[in-house]
Amino acid sequence: MRVFPPCSFRTPAQVPGRIRPAVLLLTLLIPLVLAGCACRQQAAAVEPAPAASAADAPLLLEHPTTGGMLYSREPALLRRYTKFQMEHVVLREERPETFQGASIEEKADMTFMTHDIFVDALRRGGWEVTDKPGPGVARLRLMIFGMQATEVVPGDAAYDTPFGRIDLSRLDDAGRAALMGNITLGGELTDSETGARLLSFAERCSVTGLDPLRAFGRWDAARSGVEASAATLVRGWNRLHGK
Repeated sequence: MRVFPPCSFRTPAQVPGRIRPAVLLLTLLIPLVLAGCACRQQAAAVEPAPAASAADAPLLLEHPTTGGMLYSREPALLRRYTKFQMEHVVLREERPETFQGASIEEKADMTFMTHDIFVDALRRGGWEVTDKPGPGVARLRLMIFGMQATEVVPGDAAYDTPFGRIDLSRLDDAGRAALMGNITLGGELTDSETGARLLSFAERCSVTGLDPLRAFGRWDAARSGVEASAATLVRGWNRLHGK
């Protein structure tokens, strides 16, 4: 087995004496500490801004699974509008099957009824509804994309739900039962003078409470949904203006 003689270490000529261990340790730690500070500063610089709270949203739908906001300007801009100009409600009949066999008269009645419900809700909420454009006036245009009457079906019918299969004959001793109807609404707010879009939304509305009388009316479920949509708009606008 070959044995090598120990070799002594000589300090280079350019280094004046031997470096103390404490000094060497500090020399190694200082760059690491500075690098850590730089990393933290970079992380803080790229940290995303906190998300806006739900209370800052101009409109908050109570039933987000049935619809939602499609577009909205910033709240600071929307607060400039304190009056509304209502246009005639438009029927969008590109897909006739979404109207479930509603007659021409029923469609006409629903358009006038929707217009009146929104006007009444806005006025009761303390907002002025005017016929003339002007500063601070937002033009509201509503569209009906579909409507389904409340269906009355034989009591022995059954259908599947997320809670399981329901046999209607067990719910109604008279042998008849009702299935809820609905209406699909779209709305758009624009500046009445420039036509710039302020916000747009779409939702499918139906009965919002337990009301046995409405549950069996042919269009009462859809009417209840329109009332709920108008009330949501008013509450959202009140919240936007701090009311």
